[in-house]
Amino acid sequence: MVYYVSDDDHPENYSLHGQLSRSLLALRCLKHLDLSQNYLLGDAKAMPGFLGSVQSLTYLNLSITDFHGLVPPQLGNLSILVQLDIQGNIYGDYQYSKDISWLTRLRSLEHLNMCWVDLTGVADWVHTVGALPNLAVLISFCCGLTVPSSFVHHNLTVLEELDLSGNQFSSPGYTQLVRGVTSLKSLRLAGCRLSGTFANKLGNLTLLENFDFGFNNVDGMIPGALKTMCNLKSLDLTGNNISTDIKEVIDSIPSCSWKNLQQLILDGANITGTTLQFVSNLTSVNILQVSHNKLSGSVPMEIGVLANITYLDLRHNNLSDSVPAEIGTLTKLTHLDLGNNTSSGVITEDHLIGLMILKYIDFSDNNLEVIIDSHFVPPFKLQSACLSSCRLGPKFHKWLQWQKGIRELMISDTGLVDRPDWFWTTFAEVTWLDISLNQLSGDLPINLEFMSVVTLLMQSNLLAGLIPKLPSTIKLFDISRNFLNGFVEDLGAQNLQVAVLFSNVISLTIPTSICRL
Repeated sequence: MVYYVSDDDHPENYSLHGQLSRSLLALRCLKHLDLSQNYLLGDAKAMPGFLGSVQSLTYLNLSITDFHGLVPPQLGNLSILVQLDIQGNIYGDYQYSKDISWLTRLRSLEHLNMCWVDLTGVADWVHTVGALPNLAVLISFCCGLTVPSSFVHHNLTVLEELDLSGNQFSSPGYTQLVRGVTSLKSLRLAGCRLSGTFANKLGNLTLLENFDFGFNNVDGMIPGALKTMCNLKSLDLTGNNISTDIKEVIDSIPSCSWKNLQQLILDGANITGTTLQFVSNLTSVNILQVSHNKLSGSVPMEIGVLANITYLDLRHNNLSDSVPAEIGTLTKLTHLDLGNNTSSGVITEDHLIGLMILKYIDFSDNNLEVIIDSHFVPPFKLQSACLSSCRLGPKFHKWLQWQKGIRELMISDTGLVDRPDWFWTTFAEVTWLDISLNQLSGDLPINLEFMSVVTLLMQSNLLAGLIPKLPSTIKLFDISRNFLNGFVEDLGAQNLQVAVLFSNVISLTIPTSICRL
């Protein structure tokens, strides 16, 4: 039986700590060893070479373990290894290797992940990995790799997944390397400073299902090679200066792939156009991201045909007119972001009633008015709601009171004129709370200290009385431009980093507890 314990946000809370022991060598039948996301550095802090003596291993995962220094060449003794994952830690010290010829002894290897391992000094990596006859997955983003100026022969005839993102390539040999791997189903080349002419030479990759070409130097064009990719399920051209109409972008995707396409990501690609009606052709899409572009017009009613969509991001465009109620029929949607547009009109319960598993909603910085029936009980439990600059007031909406587990709530400048005594208990679990630029009145509650808030923005309201004891979690506290007249003696807030208190009517003595922060 295998037990796996992790915490993606704070892995140190659940990770193993200590040092790897040579007693592992006594486990002569050990086949599967996963020590990922643990802190087993010991005094040496380097990956221990004795792991190469556990020769029964077929699976070894040491990813994100924060090992430093040289990757031990003794790993080449694991002759029956099928999967090797030694991904480094982007936030920690780095691992490196100047010679990876030891990999050629791993003849059974099918999966190799060396992300964030510094391979800057390795000139013959293409020849090395090309000598692995069974290699199906190669993941080596941000390794400092270069490619020889001339073509290097390789035998990567069964390679299906190749991720070389974050390596800076410019030589012609790189084009030949990728074009020669016709078995590819997944190709990720994000942030490699490649031109659009490179992408045009990939037309023979007809089996490709996932293509990530984001953050490259595609200027004023769409890679023509897309026309041959009938099996596409995911396309990412984020951060390229495509500079063309959205209709041309969609027309460049072969119609034979429309029913297969599940992810279309075009953020920040300088795309223009006045219609999003193309969505009616993409009935299998579950992720649609076209944020930070120059799209205009309205969100079409055809958006309702996207029955499989889970993630919809159209923020930071010039979309106008009303938001169609058909959005409320997208029952699988978890993330809805229409923020920073010029949409107008009214959001009603019809826009929300079918969003059964919604977790994130952003209508902020539009010209929208939110009018929800007071008897409406939302079917979802939000983690984040961004409604700033929408018209919510004058009273708090009752549907918000159902969101007791929400972690982020941003409702600044929403026309609220209220005294919500229930507010602080209902949203006790919130970590980011922005209720600034409203006309909220009354005293701050004495139970404020029991909230989980980290960032609390309440500036420019009508709040009065004393500043009570603050939560131990709080780091940023802005209550400027109110009518507060003093503090309690013990302010708490031992983790407070920023306190903005100007433009109040504080006349009482500032407590010594502030000086200890």
